[in-house]
Order: sequence, then C-alpha cells, then structure tokens
Amino acid sequence: MWKVIYKMFIVLSLWFLLANDITNAERILVITPAPFYSHHVVFRALCLALNKRGHELTVITPQPIKDSTLKNYTEIGLDLHEINKYYYLVSQLPMIEFLKFFWKLSHQVSIKIFEDLKFKELYRHDSNEKFDAVILESLGCMSLSTMAYRFNAPLIGIISVNIHNYHRYIFGSSIYPSHPSNWEFNILPEENPSIWQRLWNFIDTWCLIHYWINNYITVEQEIVKKYLGNDIPYIVDIMKNMSVMLVNENPILAYPRPEQPNAIFFNGIHIQKTPPSLPKDLGQFLDDAMEGFIYVSFGTITTCHDLPKETLKNIVEVFSKLPYKIVWKFDCELPEKLDNAFISEWFLQQGVLAHPNIKLFIYQGGAQSTEEAVHYAVPILGIPTMSEQENRVRRLVSLGAAIYIKFNELTKERLDSAIYQILNDKSYKEKMMYLSSLFKNQPYNSTENLIWWVEFVMRHKGVNHLRFSDSDKPWYQRYDIDIIALLATALFIIECVIALTIIQIIRFTLNNIV
Repeated sequence: MWKVIYKMFIVLSLWFLLANDITNAERILVITPAPFYSHHVVFRALCLALNKRGHELTVITPQPIKDSTLKNYTEIGLDLHEINKYYYLVSQLPMIEFLKFFWKLSHQVSIKIFEDLKFKELYRHDSNEKFDAVILESLGCMSLSTMAYRFNAPLIGIISVNIHNYHRYIFGSSIYPSHPSNWEFNILPEENPSIWQRLWNFIDTWCLIHYWINNYITVEQEIVKKYLGNDIPYIVDIMKNMSVMLVNENPILAYPRPEQPNAIFFNGIHIQKTPPSLPKDLGQFLDDAMEGFIYVSFGTITTCHDLPKETLKNIVEVFSKLPYKIVWKFDCELPEKLDNAFISEWFLQQGVLAHPNIKLFIYQGGAQSTEEAVHYAVPILGIPTMSEQENRVRRLVSLGAAIYIKFNELTKERLDSAIYQILNDKSYKEKMMYLSSLFKNQPYNSTENLIWWVEFVMRHKGVNHLRFSDSDKPWYQRYDIDIIALLATALFIIECVIALTIIQIIRFTLNNIV
C-alpha cells in the first residue's frame, strides 16, 4: 500500500514540476540588429539559455542559428551584407565620425527590419501576437524600442560592449567627460590628461549627445511614424522606461565608475565550460609546438583586404623569423609562404586559447576576444583598428597584461620588439593569470543571474523602482547647472560690489588728501 502511495507521490510531483514549468514559460521578442558576428555570440548564449529554461523566443537577427532541433525558437533572419561591408571602411575614422556614420547606417537597418514581411506579420495593428518582454540590442535602431509599446511589454536593453554616454544621458546617469572610462571618442593619451585634452573631450562628449538626441533620434522617430503611425510615444521616453539594461562588461576590464541602478552587468556567458575540441590537423600542429605558438586574429570585421600591403608584408616577415609556430586567422593568400604557420579562415578560438602551448594572442581588441583571452590567461599584443578597441587594449596595458601598438605605426621593428618583450618578461603572463583568477571568481553564475533578471522583469510586468528619477529633469537641473550659474552670478555681483566699493574708498581718500 505504501509503495503505491509513494509511486503516486513521485508521479504527481513530476507532473507538478512539469506543469509549473509550462505555466511559467513566457514569450519573448528579441531584436539584435547589429551585423557583427562577435556581438551575436553573446546574444545567442542568452537566447539559448532562456529557451532551455522553457521560454518561447522570436529572434530578429542577421546571424540566425538555423537549428531545426530547437523548439519554441523562431528566427527571422536579416540580410545585412550590403550594409555590413561599409563598417570597416568607416572604422578607420575618428570615433565620433564613426558613430555618426554608424547611426546613419542604422537608419537603413531599421527600415529594412520594418519592411521585412515576416516582421510585419508580427507588428501589424491587427496582429494577435503577444509578448511578455522585448529584449532589444541598444546600440542602434532605437526605433525598434517601440515594439515594447506596440506589444504592451516591458523593455529590456542589452549591449555586448560598455554603456555609452547617450545611454547615460537618457537614463539620467552621471556623465564624467574627464574620467578615463569616458574616453570613447578621443583616445586617452595618458592616465592624467591635461586640461586642454579634457576640454576637447568635454566638447566632443556633449556635441555627440546633442547630435544623438536632435539628429539621430529625430530620424528614427520619423521611421516609427511611417510604419506605426503618429500615435507612438517619443522614442526617448520609451527608452527612459526601460526596466533593465544588460551590459556585457566585467568591472576588472573597465575603469571603475558609478552607473545607473538598472544597469545589470554580466560577462563571459559565451565562454564554454569545456573548450571545444580542435580538428585533428590543428590539434597535432599545436601539440607539436614545443617552443609554444602565437595565435593571431583581427576579428570578424577586419578582413585581409583591409590590411595595407606594406603592413601585411611587415607582419609576414616578422613571423617568418620567429622560433614559434603561428596560428593565424586569415582569409587571403599571403605575399610569401610561412613554413611555421597554420592559416585558416576560421578557428574555434576558445579551443586555441585554451591550449597549454599558447604563448601570446595578437588581436585587434574586440570585447569578446578580450574576455576569452583573460579567461584563459593569455598575454595580449593589441593592434586595434578602432578607437573603442584601442581604449580596451589601453586598459589592459595599464593592468600590466598587454602591449599596445597603433595600427598605423606598425613596423617590423616595433612588432618584433613587442612580441619578444611579452614572451621574455614573465610579468605579462603573471598579471594575466591574476586577472583571470579575478575574472572567474564571481559570487554567482552570470548566465543564471541574467535569466533571473529577465524573468524578474516579466514576473512583475516591468519594473520602475530601478529607474533614476532625474532622467525626467532638464539637463541643467540634472547636473545643477542652474545652481552653479546662480552662484556664479551672485559671486560676480558681490565681487563687482566689493570692487566698486574699494574704488569709491580710494577716490574718497585721494580727494581728501588733495
């Protein structure tokens, strides 16, 4: 009798758990429009984790997984190849000009997404589609934040890099133009820049925020009106009411600074618990590298066609004389043969970085590659192609784990000297091992923490208590400019009165003497 009751209890318990999981399953719309593959590595990890949790996802992406075995996982693929080819061309511009051009391209991406027939089926006014949350990549295409309003769902932002100043501005967070963390437009010249360098960055910072609000958002608002009508709220107001912003940044790798309360930081969610197995030929090549090997990759945006011939020639000449083997992600024919190199268009990067024979990672400063290098404690030689990457590499240099060479200053002598400096000085490896231990030692699993926050927002139909109230105030009140102006004016008047009084006393004294 007791055995029957015990079995029934187990069956009922399992049924309850299964039913509870189905009850808690929510529908999530995920929109990640940036065409960069490295960004989508992060977004994909979160989406798959949410799907595994039991949630139903509809994902708008230019990098679809195309896995038919996934259940409750619908993808609407975007063809952005024509737009993507412009990114490297403009990446050589100063960061402020690059961002302006990036935002202009994002207008085209927004239009392309709104025009997509499958997406139109979702957002049309007579659609019966319902979502419990909208997760939006918040670098560009801000017009798509209106999907939160369209589906009456809480908005969750996500970015695979650090928070930008235009995010801070709309959220009411503090902006520090002179702080090292804020040098996202001009390259930080040193830890303590001069007053003129800080002044220039101050001007650039506020000019770009002004451009973002008055030019970029204005165009995005017009796009919204075209596809959703005139009754849609102002995009900035929708963004201000974002429940949380998920930010892929480890505080170890960034300059510490205060951020808005609804910024939820995560890192390393794309890093596999067990590094992927390498192909047999590559694995054998690395195992045979008894002196060690150097891994070279300039990311997914920079291609072989983007490297100047002279620069490529210099790199090949230096590599040919090294006593180390070279593993190089490269998609063109080299100007001369490298006998000590294994070259391929694609590598399982985490598997390469995890190999015990690796000595050095030469890269462009990408966010995800930086996380992987720190995770596997591989010293870095950074040759950035964009200022955003340059600042990231400079931070690692300040921590003693990397050397940095400007892309346009890459010579045979500098490259050779930097490689041998890192390989002969054990401090670079030791510093990176220390950073790796900090990187891995966290109080919670980053993926589980992200899932908790997404479910927390859905459970409460959006949250407002983390929103900073000052985001609704005018900029001059938010930063106490009106008080400073009042005090400055009062002080000026007092000084004028004192000066006039002194002048009158002097005149009176002189007249009495005469």
